Amino acid sequence: LPRCCPLALTPPAKKKSSSSLGSSPVRLVTPADLVAAWRSHAPVILVDCRSFLSFNAGRIKTAVNVNCGDRITRRRLQQGRLALWDLVSCREAREQLRRSSGPDVVVYDDCTKDLDNPQPSSSLAMVLAVLCQNGAKPAVLKGGYREFERQYSEECTSSLTGDTEGSTSSGEVFCCDGSLKDLAAVPATEILPFLLLGNERDAANVAQLRRLGVGYVLNVTAHLPGQPVDAGIRTKRLPASDSCQQNLKQYFEEAFAFIDDAHKAGSRVLVHCQAGVSRSPTITISYLMKHLGLRLVDAYSFVKRRRPIISPNLNFMGQLMELETTLSDCAEPPCPNCSSHISSSSSSSSSASSSSDEEELVQPA
Repeated sequence: LPRCCPLALTPPAKKKSSSSLGSSPVRLVTPADLVAAWRSHAPVILVDCRSFLSFNAGRIKTAVNVNCGDRITRRRLQQGRLALWDLVSCREAREQLRRSSGPDVVVYDDCTKDLDNPQPSSSLAMVLAVLCQNGAKPAVLKGGYREFERQYSEECTSSLTGDTEGSTSSGEVFCCDGSLKDLAAVPATEILPFLLLGNERDAANVAQLRRLGVGYVLNVTAHLPGQPVDAGIRTKRLPASDSCQQNLKQYFEEAFAFIDDAHKAGSRVLVHCQAGVSRSPTITISYLMKHLGLRLVDAYSFVKRRRPIISPNLNFMGQLMELETTLSDCAEPPCPNCSSHISSSSSSSSSASSSSDEEELVQPA
């Protein structure tokens, strides 16, 4: 990375023998220091080590998410079997973090204000330790995201909305990525060879379903399907609304079984909701996590690249995080057929070696 001017850092925090960082040269940088560095065009790599849900709910612009909160990822980092940059989905950001060795990396969590008593088990301490071991001299953003957002809210952004596909009183749907008309124009998207993701219009077009080889349709809406009855197409409805109260996780296993039935029958399945933005993508992401052993961030990125309009609401993202925790506690081998498709379709996939109690990590780029 080209260097312009270094970050103006405060004196190092007092080190304590109990610190997991030992004598590592970690500094504190204030929100004002960070903004000043931006304005002077200093190259800064921002690392957000909060959860994937928190990162998407609100983050500092240009930040990349490095979430090592789950047990398996943490152990692999500690054992040196996984590099920190392997946790970054963006290829360019991954390379920048890999090459970084100077004081141009700023790490932040939610609200850390000092480094006197770092918790060894925290994601922040883990990320800092790995960076220092690799020769970098990272800084910590004082006050974390909360303080930065309080002072410079205009420099923050969000990828999620509360009710992405929430209905208005007129029944129309609005999304942060476009109008109902724009969303309806997005065709059904192939996620896996046997799994398509779409909207109500796709499900109602029987002729198109036949052309696509779709013999199963999974409807994730609170209302009855509008497509005509066709003897050659199996349908199933999971009654769910797009709201902050809806429990979609209760339907995961039912959805997985239906999708697997289509796969075993040599057919294709269309998973849809009203606009193909929130509910059905949540089901699709959960399927990739369960059957391919993907982490939430990787499954989300994989689907997002193929269907950019997806935006599961915050409630659903929280349920996906719960699923990730459950899966990491009782990891199962991923489906070999699906995994081979994921690996071959990702030009820069990286997978860590797996053991009997760990699932393989696949990194779609």
